[in-house]
Amino acid sequence: MSRSDVDRPYEAYLFAHFTGEDALDAEQVHFAVSRGETLTEWDLLAGGAPVLRSHAGTGGVRDPFLLRLRGGRGFVLLATDLQVYGIGHFRDAQEHGSTSLLIWESDDLVRWEGPRRIQVIAPEHAGNAWAPEAVWCDEAQTYAVYWASNLYDEAAAERRNTDSYNRMMIATTDDFVAFSEPRVWIDVRRGPGYGMIDSTVVRHGDAYHRFTKDEQPEIMQVFQECSPELFPETTDAAASAWQLVAERIGSGHVSHSEGPIVVPSLVDDRWFLLLDWPPYGGGGGYVLFETDDLGSGRWAPADRLPPRFRHGSIIPVTAAERERLLEGFPPGVPAAAGLRSEAR
Repeated sequence: MSRSDVDRPYEAYLFAHFTGEDALDAEQVHFAVSRGETLTEWDLLAGGAPVLRSHAGTGGVRDPFLLRLRGGRGFVLLATDLQVYGIGHFRDAQEHGSTSLLIWESDDLVRWEGPRRIQVIAPEHAGNAWAPEAVWCDEAQTYAVYWASNLYDEAAAERRNTDSYNRMMIATTDDFVAFSEPRVWIDVRRGPGYGMIDSTVVRHGDAYHRFTKDEQPEIMQVFQECSPELFPETTDAAASAWQLVAERIGSGHVSHSEGPIVVPSLVDDRWFLLLDWPPYGGGGGYVLFETDDLGSGRWAPADRLPPRFRHGSIIPVTAAERERLLEGFPPGVPAAAGLRSEAR
């Protein structure tokens, strides 16, 4: 997302998220729309039930990421193919989990086609593909897609995630069907089984601003970097290729954070940062921060969001899009009556 995204007459936000791993429906795609230009008052679409479900791969959906395509060509939703419900831990998924992304497409945010599974990294050398996101890259004139993967030297029968760690991978695509060969984007080992995950990127002015979760066990919080170019590879140390802006953002207000979301205000020059405070760190979902200078790294706490909004994404929407979402997925309908999804 860039600052120019709000030049259109957007009047609300759409939040795609999942709600946890304590129920079968929790790890599916849930939508909420804001009540106007606020980020703290939301209507849960479809009565809080999933609006999109996956029956492919693992059957679970986490970390949904919404992208408005350039030129008014519709929308793409990327997500992690992962179900933790009934398993209770992430170890196996990092050793022999899905290395495919789930992808839906829509012209209007209500009628969706998908999901299709796209394998983005060879399972012989990776154990997972988590929290995919995408950003338009001006210098390459294509979309860059990035996600976290544990890498392995070979397809060993007895993989241990403690012998590896999550790297951020990056690839390019013009159509979200064919992807380039991925390469390592962030490679910083923080301990046995711990690296860097959950990057999100916004373009503002002449710079890309990247927010990433540092998995070092005594940190487990988000840091911010910037760079005039998108593709420089970070190796060995955090911020070795990008300029460090801020570390441990929000540490005085949340003990752990992940799944960062960065969105511009619809009414002024502020930017908002949402950090998912996970249950393992004593939290219950997203906490809101704000700044009037994206490049400063100074983020002031603003508010708490409704509970059970877990790792997701937000895009601005027009008044017409908001009304269409409310009509297509009525907030008062708790079952699947509002569901609009076609697998292919």
